[in-house]
This record gives sequence, C-alpha cells and structure tokens, in this order.
Amino acid sequence: MSHRRTHLWISLIVGLAVWGAYFGHFLQQMRRGDTGGLALWFLGALAVIVVVETVATGLIAWLFRRRARELDDGPTLQAALKASHVALMLLIVLALTAAALLALAALFGWSLDLSASRGQVVAANALLAMVVIAELLRAALTLALIPRR
Repeated sequence: MSHRRTHLWISLIVGLAVWGAYFGHFLQQMRRGDTGGLALWFLGALAVIVVVETVATGLIAWLFRRRARELDDGPTLQAALKASHVALMLLIVLALTAAALLALAALFGWSLDLSASRGQVVAANALLAMVVIAELLRAALTLALIPRR
C-alpha cells in the first residue's frame, strides 16, 4: 500500500471515530438540553485529530522512507483532484441548502431562535458537520479513485 493510500485510510478511520464520538456526544447533550462543555469537546476532538494524524503521517513517512517517491502527476493526482472537486460541490450544496432553509424560515416568519445559545450551538455544529462530511467524502472518494497497482 502506498504512502498516500495509507495516509488516506488513517485520515478516514480517525475522522470517522473522532467526529463520530463528538457528534454522538453532541446529540446526547442536545437531548438532555445541556450545551455546556461542547466547546471543550470540539477543541478536544480537533486536538486528537491533529495529534493522531500528525503522528501517523510522521510514522508512515518514516516507515516508507526507502520507498518514498514524488507524488505522481498521473492517476494519483487525478484521483485527488476529482475527489476534492466532488467534496467541494457537496460542501456548496450543503451550504446553499442551509441558506435556503434559513431564507424559507424568514419567509414564513418562523423563528429559529439563533440568538439563544442552544440555537447557536446547533448552527455551529451543523456547519461543522458539513465540513466533516465533505472531508470524509474527499478521503473516501480519493481512496476509491486511486488505481490499484
């Protein structure tokens, strides 16, 4: 398995595990009506992602150092570009859907109560979920599009 493929697998697995735990905790907190501490959970999840991926990438680079080669400009780069484009389009669709929902709420006079802390927490986590979904899609799609050697 190549350095790139190994890194993508680690990124995908760590992302699913860490963000899955975070959003599971978020949903439990929302059911209880308690939004306190979510900022610390977010910062903790972010720190775990950064540390684990940094350590894993360094370890992979060290283990693969004898087989290291430049990123090939052919199929691997094309797979990454295609996957990034699809992830960007998904992120745009998610953002535009959120904007449309806010516009419809305003049109019909519905209050989403974004001035209260609970509404702000929900909005922030919805935006975070959009980014996490797009990033996990990018990693998974890149893995699917990289040709097997």
